[in-house]
Amino acid sequence: MWEQEILDEKIISQKGPLQRIKRWWKGIHAEKGTIIRGWTGWETVEERDRIVPGRTLPVMNDRE
Repeated sequence: MWEQEILDEKIISQKGPLQRIKRWWKGIHAEKGTIIRGWTGWETVEERDRIVPGRTLPVMNDRE
């Protein structure tokens, strides 16, 4: 298996803390996505969702 190296990563869309990203991996990684012939030879294109940690706000307890 070839070394796993990310060539690029782009944010396709974002709604609140949820992002849809596209990554280009160097080499063949069939479990990650679609295999293409790119600028660096064989590359794998992966699209996935991820949650970006954001700021948290304190919650006030009205019972106190």
